[in-house]
Amino acid sequence: MIVLDLFLQAGCVADGVRPTLAASLEAASLAELGADAGPVEIRWTVIRKGFGFRGGHPSTTSLVRGRIPDGCDPKTRANLLRVLGTTWCDVTGAGEDEVVVSARDWNWSG
Repeated sequence: MIVLDLFLQAGCVADGVRPTLAASLEAASLAELGADAGPVEIRWTVIRKGFGFRGGHPSTTSLVRGRIPDGCDPKTRANLLRVLGTTWCDVTGAGEDEVVVSARDWNWSG
């Protein structure tokens, strides 16, 4: 199973874009990790205006935090992170500096 927790600043990703974004992130995850790694669960957290800042200014940065099956090799993980970031930017119009992507093994306890 793959879980993608998406944290976004209010107003930075339009509601109408979210279904396309979710489907694109799901497809990218399965393309990189294989269909057997699925299903993909997408969970949304919207950070209210006035609660996210970067450099003293309201933040426009979003976070994609993934949990993926144990044992992913470094090359596949790097490709997954790159593809998820690129997908986010392509679908939302965000810049590369407006999304942070991470993925940890499902059973990692650190």
